Amino acid sequence: MTTSRTKPDIATPDRKLTVHAKSDGMKPASAKPARAKPDSTNAGCIDIELAAPACVHGQPVRHQSLWILLRLWLAAQSGDGSGWVRETQLRDQFANARNLRMVISRAYADFARWGLRVGWGTDRSRDPDLLPLAGRNRGPYWLGEGEAARLQVSLHGAPVGLDAVIAWLGTSDATRTAAVLGDASSASPAYWHAWAGARRDMLDGRLILDRDHGALAGYRRAQTLAPDPWLQALALLQQAMVWRRAGNADAARAVLAELDRHWHDEQAPEHAWLGAMAAIVRAWCAYAGRDPQAARQILRQATEDPRWFGLFQYHPRVRSEHANLQALIHRALALDERSDLGERTEAARTALRYYRLALSLANEAELFDAAASTASNLGWSLWLFQRCGLDVPSDDGHPLSWIALAAWLSERHGVGGGCWNLIYLLRMVRAGGSDATHPRVDVFRRWPVIAPAEFRALIAPVTLSVEWPSWRALALAMQADIDAGRVQLDALQRANILLEVAWYEAHDGDPQRSTEAAARLRRRLRELTPADRIFFRDALRRLPETVG
Repeated sequence: MTTSRTKPDIATPDRKLTVHAKSDGMKPASAKPARAKPDSTNAGCIDIELAAPACVHGQPVRHQSLWILLRLWLAAQSGDGSGWVRETQLRDQFANARNLRMVISRAYADFARWGLRVGWGTDRSRDPDLLPLAGRNRGPYWLGEGEAARLQVSLHGAPVGLDAVIAWLGTSDATRTAAVLGDASSASPAYWHAWAGARRDMLDGRLILDRDHGALAGYRRAQTLAPDPWLQALALLQQAMVWRRAGNADAARAVLAELDRHWHDEQAPEHAWLGAMAAIVRAWCAYAGRDPQAARQILRQATEDPRWFGLFQYHPRVRSEHANLQALIHRALALDERSDLGERTEAARTALRYYRLALSLANEAELFDAAASTASNLGWSLWLFQRCGLDVPSDDGHPLSWIALAAWLSERHGVGGGCWNLIYLLRMVRAGGSDATHPRVDVFRRWPVIAPAEFRALIAPVTLSVEWPSWRALALAMQADIDAGRVQLDALQRANILLEVAWYEAHDGDPQRSTEAAARLRRRLRELTPADRIFFRDALRRLPETVG
């Protein structure tokens, strides 16, 4: 099989705080603060005394500056370790301040005198000393790496911890909860009802049914019920993913454009994974358009974006989706017959490594729909690479074992295996079919096919509860589900199923039905990309002359 035949797949710091570095005391607000010199004292602790008058290094300090510093430390105790404090939070705290910008400027002058590295903005990969002052007042604000651990707080000379800091800040236990959980969602039961229903429809393959039913309708309903931009953006992202799975890249891009107009990661940096996932969907769209290089470039830019750098290292869903798409991109490169054989072999091996990573990540995060899809792609890719003569490891048994694992995961976890895995199964058990042009019917029917019973023995220890009396029956059942509107498929999937119906009817069924399926397939070719049309026309020529 050639490239045209493949589917366009789709630390928490110490809770105690202290401060030992030397200090020259406070300078008048009008004086220009001296930048802290990089000496050994700056690497020590920051001694903070909460008893009035509050002091740092034994010197009285501005209440606002110390409040901001301790609020930053409290934010660094959050469950995700983001450590963000937003400009709106400071504005709420200092509502009576005539000039919030002056409060922030004085606080940063104090931080510099105390030898603390405090950054701002969303680029946490840059040293705070290198950040542009122009954007400081917009926030968000954060402590540089390792700075939270340097703070050591005392009350009347005795070390204290989190509870005392929360009390001094003038807040309640709610602040501790906010530091751990971030902003709580205000979504109604109706929102989550629409969301959960849409998710179930998506898992079952009911993508786009009508105005009131299907995953797309459910996520649109959730969007209208969203009480804040974050939940609205979440529903929009899912709509883009529905369109991608339905094979409509243009519609997916349109939804992503709407997402860009209404949401920016700076609005809530703790939810920046939204932007990372949107970038992955854009790359999927490029891949679906048969442009793996463009997809690769989009992913490269996303992984280097400072807003998302940590997400591509630690976020399970982002990592899994990224690895799966990287595998597909490298698979396309491996199947490009115009490239050097050595480069193709290395690309194939890289693709398999990415698939294995994506599979482990999906299972670890209990994303079993993603795990099933990845196992399916792994088996299909391994089979393709072997057919192309690429030297790839095959010590895991027959590629069909991965196809069986995908079917078992779908069956076991009720996630709907999707159509592709069954198409792969039907194609692989017949080894792709003969390459002869319009063979005689008797010759065509002698082509060897792995029988269902043989398949079950081959995939042990995986066991499947579903029984297929024949592959022809499986192909016909799939076509019946499509004709009855019970499943939602894109044009490429529909064409592949028609091809399997035509092939198996010609091989051991009714030649007239084979002819009818072939005719339906020809009529659908205009819905496909030029490369896919070439593949299916070639496949039709390899059916018996009375059919193809």
